[in-house]
Amino acid sequence: MTLRYDPDSSLVNATWVATLLSERDAAGQIPINFVTHPAVSLRAACFADNVFDETSTAKCISNLLAVGYRRLLVDLYWSAERRSWSFCPVSVPANAATDSSITTVNSSAGSQLYQLGSYQCSEDLGVSGMIDILRGYFENNTSQLNVYLSFVIFSLHAAASASAPNEPAPAVSGAQLPSNNERLGNLLEDSLGEYIYNPSQLAEERSNLNNSWYRVTDGYEPITEYFTIYEDAKGRQSTPDGWPCSKYVQLARERRILFGYGDIDPQIKGYNLGSDSVLFPPSYLTDFVDVSSAVDGSLDTGCLYDSDAYLVSQVNSSWAVSTRIPVPSTNSSVTLGQLSSIVTNLTACGLSPNLNDTLLNATADNDVETYRNISLSASWAWSAGQPQDSIDDQDGDPKERCAVFDLSTNGHWAAIGCGEDRYAACRVGNLPFTWKLSTKKTSYGNAERACPENTTFSLPRTGLENTYLYRYLLSSQLGSNGTLDVSSKDSMRQVWLDFNSLDIASCWVSGGPDANCPYASDPQQLEKRTVLVATIWGIVICVVAALTLFVKCNANRRNSRRRKRVIEGWEYEGVPS
Repeated sequence: MTLRYDPDSSLVNATWVATLLSERDAAGQIPINFVTHPAVSLRAACFADNVFDETSTAKCISNLLAVGYRRLLVDLYWSAERRSWSFCPVSVPANAATDSSITTVNSSAGSQLYQLGSYQCSEDLGVSGMIDILRGYFENNTSQLNVYLSFVIFSLHAAASASAPNEPAPAVSGAQLPSNNERLGNLLEDSLGEYIYNPSQLAEERSNLNNSWYRVTDGYEPITEYFTIYEDAKGRQSTPDGWPCSKYVQLARERRILFGYGDIDPQIKGYNLGSDSVLFPPSYLTDFVDVSSAVDGSLDTGCLYDSDAYLVSQVNSSWAVSTRIPVPSTNSSVTLGQLSSIVTNLTACGLSPNLNDTLLNATADNDVETYRNISLSASWAWSAGQPQDSIDDQDGDPKERCAVFDLSTNGHWAAIGCGEDRYAACRVGNLPFTWKLSTKKTSYGNAERACPENTTFSLPRTGLENTYLYRYLLSSQLGSNGTLDVSSKDSMRQVWLDFNSLDIASCWVSGGPDANCPYASDPQQLEKRTVLVATIWGIVICVVAALTLFVKCNANRRNSRRRKRVIEGWEYEGVPS
């Protein structure tokens, strides 16, 4: 059976809101290993009930991709009997359809499943189906406006025997192991090769930056402060540890996905990983960081923010992923609100949040709104409801087309009129984490000239960079001595960022007031999207409000005590102390 990319109709294009597009573009030149993305375990989000059904699996994976999960953590099981990679932990016998000892059941979607111990499995649900879904996802999202880089990490296991489905799987060796044509890398390359950015491409590009990352259109090169560079006598530059940026991979190379290995079970240790040329080795695309959180959602341990650091090497958030999001023990609106706050703080700390638990006891094919709520919580730049609709005033002057960093929303951004007077955020040299303020208030158009010597008007490009600016502003007070006084009427509550949509509404760019929108070839689409942004946010808020009410009513039936309920994943709860 061929599976299709088929998300819920209400989710189609929902991730294209200006928030996600502008965040993608703000981080477009940051090497991909330093850009955070929400991660999710398919085992938790799609198979929590131990039902491995083709139809519901296609819907679940499609929904997760549609709501912005860019990192998928996938458990695959090798069935030596069926010679295939499966999602089901148990090998479905080849004669299952005629074996009277195996019970058949029908899923809620009408598919025939086989009862194997505590598992219910379709006959052949595995990596081939996922390949079909990914191809459909790429083919349905081809515009520069909705192209995002994805990452899939495969953990490999041996499938348990149908005669002992709840027992540990037997070891696989020799001829039982996948043949060359059955190898995971060959299956991926045969069907998705045109979309894959692979290890050999990375190695080749690293060896000669002059002919790769530096040989593209301005704005597609990675920011070099994030990796080591060597230069030989002939001026050829190379790097031992650098990665390209998303603009280079997505737009210059037109690649859409990176595959890597996760854990490899001992039962399948004979599988030769080295011969799979399209997958990165274990731990190459992930660096798991143990985290713990407080009741308010702030992180007790694991945060990568360091007040004394000013170089990337001092922080080293490369491929940093939380071991798991510390999900509270009960599924209520209060605990989900805490979860949203934890996700926000993980992102602010430079960590990709890793959702490894089922939310509200429902999989993403049945209740994707809760999963979208958590994904939205990983948005690091704009405040709730921002950027606002950009409509010119009666004199034709643009309103709400320039971005400010707002201390009153815990360091998130808002769009205001460009003629307002604010101080400007100025980056010191090319240091990602070091900031100064302009010496006086100014309009957006004059902000660059107001920055002190050896600084440039700039903006944070990742959640961690944003946290450094936030902490700098909190520690400053601008009064008569030139420092920030948050309590005064002259407060620096809002600070200009080098981000505007002056060229075309809802197309946010850096480079000052004269910067051009890179999507100007289709300005009408952007103008239409401006209207959609507010509409989509309204729909999301209504859905989450309904979810909150539903959970609250259920909780009140169980408890006589009345508790306050909040579940707004995009309502930022602050950054870690």
